[in-house]
Amino acid sequence: MVIGIVGSEVQKLTSNNHKFDGVVAELQKQGLTVTVHSALNETWYVKGDGIYIGYVASGAEMLELKRTNQLNIRGIQSLG
Repeated sequence: MVIGIVGSEVQKLTSNNHKFDGVVAELQKQGLTVTVHSALNETWYVKGDGIYIGYVASGAEMLELKRTNQLNIRGIQSLG
């Protein structure tokens, strides 16, 4: 779920760079909220339901997690 003005930033980042479309969609299917942390730096804020802490991950890190089949909240947490 993408909320507020940040949603337009997600749309802009994903439509300009389709390599993130699958990553964002996969995390959203898992019930996670994905918003743009910094469009300039291609970083994302990922938050799960019921947790008050979210995680910031770069687009490159999330693509690597997807490639290694670890794209989930635990994989993102492991990034430190």
